[in-house]
Amino acid sequence: MDSGHCKFLLTGIILVQIIGFVVLWMRIPAATPRTAGVVPVVPRVVPGSIKFAAKIPQDQVLRQAIASVLKQQLAPYLAQLAGTQRERLKEAQTSMTSLPPPGGPADMRAARRSNEIVDQALASGVWTDADSSALLQVAPRLSERQREGLLNKIFGAINNQELKPVGSLPSL
Repeated sequence: MDSGHCKFLLTGIILVQIIGFVVLWMRIPAATPRTAGVVPVVPRVVPGSIKFAAKIPQDQVLRQAIASVLKQQLAPYLAQLAGTQRERLKEAQTSMTSLPPPGGPADMRAARRSNEIVDQALASGVWTDADSSALLQVAPRLSERQREGLLNKIFGAINNQELKPVGSLPSL
């Protein structure tokens, strides 16, 4: 078979495919995505034709039922968890106040100042960007343990809703 016959054969096959595509395209119903308004096809269900289907209560009733079951089942676990978190927070707060500063007078002033910043925020009940920036200024003079204690104190107060963050939180 020479190249002329191959080209003729390939052209014929391509034409047959194009004509077949056009014929199929013309047979597609008007309510398909090829038209401007897409109309989804939904099967019609005749009332009473579905058997063994579960009747689902209203959405709000179902949510309330699930919420009540979860509260009943999780109440002991959540109470134990809340008690454990409070104990850890108290330990962190007492260990932070009982820690001696690691270095000289500058480190002692930084530790004192950082505690003052956090205590003032706790007294006001609000943590602001000014508190974050003031704490970040003294943070380089603090030890790792002091920083962790401060963060535990701040985030523990936020979790217990004793402190409301307004702005950014510190990243020590």
